[in-house]
Amino acid sequence: MDILDRKAAPLNENEWTRIDEAVVTTARRMLVGRKVIEVLGPLGSGVYSIPYSVFSGKSATGIDMVGEEDSFVVEPTSRATINLPMLYKDFKIMWRDVEADRHLGLPLDVSTAAVASNYVAVQEDNLIFNGNKGLGHDGLFSTKGRQVVKIGNWDETGTALGDVVKAVGALSEAGHYGPYAMVVSPILFGRMVRMYGNTGMLELDQVKAIISGGVYYSNVITGSKAVIVATGGHNLNLAVGQDMVTSYMGPTNMNHVFRVLETTALLVRRPDAICTIE
Repeated sequence: MDILDRKAAPLNENEWTRIDEAVVTTARRMLVGRKVIEVLGPLGSGVYSIPYSVFSGKSATGIDMVGEEDSFVVEPTSRATINLPMLYKDFKIMWRDVEADRHLGLPLDVSTAAVASNYVAVQEDNLIFNGNKGLGHDGLFSTKGRQVVKIGNWDETGTALGDVVKAVGALSEAGHYGPYAMVVSPILFGRMVRMYGNTGMLELDQVKAIISGGVYYSNVITGSKAVIVATGGHNLNLAVGQDMVTSYMGPTNMNHVFRVLETTALLVRRPDAICTIE
């Protein structure tokens, strides 16, 4: 933790605790990708890249009386390496605010830390779902080899459920039998919050009956799009080098600058475990 230079900051232990709680609580409230993708790590703040195996297609499994067939072997289609970029946002706490809070006996105002954490959390989800062309990272909506179901008119009752059934069918056909999790744009989520026929149930509830891993929405998904994934670390991982943490950057004009940061990347081991609806 020496690289974070936290001891150089003019804060006591209780004040640091308040900052850490604000950052972690805000991130947990905001992050959506981590609700559907298993985290691998933390691997260490100095990890620049990570190698991983990629698998494609499905193959038969042996069943006989002696087990001497040697053709039923799982092996990677390829090996890939991905860099773990740094996601970060700086924030400033004024020296007079620190002194005023201490003088009045008030807890340190950590709202700026919470706002910075919010920005980093949104950036993480954006990387997971949309990728980053500049870094050469694909997201769930741009991964090559993913499955795609053409979206219908979700303004019509039952279309959302029908599209989900098609997507789950495509995943099942590829050998991914669930559990499944689903993340949609806010627009599509709103269209599922309505009564389904005369069942007395929301269409969203009907979808959740199929998607046992949870149905969520994310504001980083724009337009009318959704993604369903077969969950599990054998399909997808969020590789985390340094998990979200706060470092001290130093004084600027007597005020105190901090940084909320993390290093992370999406690992897609089985691209056909992803099905987008778009």
